[in-house]
Amino acid sequence: MACTTSILYLSLVPVPPTVSTGWDKSNHALAMAVVTLLAHRSALRKPWALYFAFGYSLLLGIAIEVLQGWCTTTRSAEWLDLVADLVGIAIMSILLRLYENRTTDRRISSSPPA
Repeated sequence: MACTTSILYLSLVPVPPTVSTGWDKSNHALAMAVVTLLAHRSALRKPWALYFAFGYSLLLGIAIEVLQGWCTTTRSAEWLDLVADLVGIAIMSILLRLYENRTTDRRISSSPPA
């Protein structure tokens, strides 16, 4: 919740702080990758955790762009920002899926024979 609130604040303030990766699109990708990771961790051990994390992050990215377009005069909604969000979400989702598969394989191989 704190991460979502922080990202909303940074996305909607008229003049964002100078905390940056140096490129706006990488800021978007990194922020949404972190949101995806945290959303996944909040639903850990649920079979739908990755789907929840992907959907939550994507909806947050869309909401931010809509709010920037409607609620601010100094910020604007951009399709490429949403694409950058999706890149971060996709990369983190792939990494999480690989991690899930690896830990599942480990549990199966370490279980005692029946």
